[in-house]
Amino acid sequence: MSHKLSSSLLFAAVLTACSSTTVVQPAPAPADPTDEDAGTTGGDAATGGSDASADAAAGPMTLTSPEFTEGGAFPKASTCDGADTSPALTWTPGPAGTKSYAIAFNDVTISYLHGVMYDIPATTTALPANVEKAYAPSNAPGAKQTKSFRSTVTGYAGPCARAPSTHTYEFILYALSVETLAGATEQSTRDQVFDLIDKKPIVLATTRLTGTYTR
Repeated sequence: MSHKLSSSLLFAAVLTACSSTTVVQPAPAPADPTDEDAGTTGGDAATGGSDASADAAAGPMTLTSPEFTEGGAFPKASTCDGADTSPALTWTPGPAGTKSYAIAFNDVTISYLHGVMYDIPATTTALPANVEKAYAPSNAPGAKQTKSFRSTVTGYAGPCARAPSTHTYEFILYALSVETLAGATEQSTRDQVFDLIDKKPIVLATTRLTGTYTR
């Protein structure tokens, strides 16, 4: 992934991100998406989330990237100032019962959902840089991607906040108890797919990786 996202809601020390069991709610998207992040309203990122996610067992997952540290700046290549390609991501396995993963990417500062990847096989614990911008990316076998907040882009659409401003973004990794997300199709919007994850007992654990972008 419209709805609201709650955040802390999506790429030379060991890079780690704290594990969380809070599922975020997406915020409304603009009627006519542009190449920049849109929308200036959103819910309280610190208090939102579903009962199901709050009760989910915290998994021993960590999410990292070789391209930026937790809380550090996104590399230019992963923003609209560069090639706008997704950063490489690596994670530790989810808890027992994990059958797939999903990843939401969002702008924490304005509670705005950029997109969702789902049906990532349980055997997968990493994504390469520059995941193909396609519904079923060839370099991420098994995974599916929604269209991003940019209506013409499927898959990753990186930081592109309006200046002058520094925004915080996050990838949220979900460990799910299902192999495929029932009801999700190529025509499903990012918000519809997110709703299939949110407020569901299929979420076993979450973890996140945050970064910043300044125009």
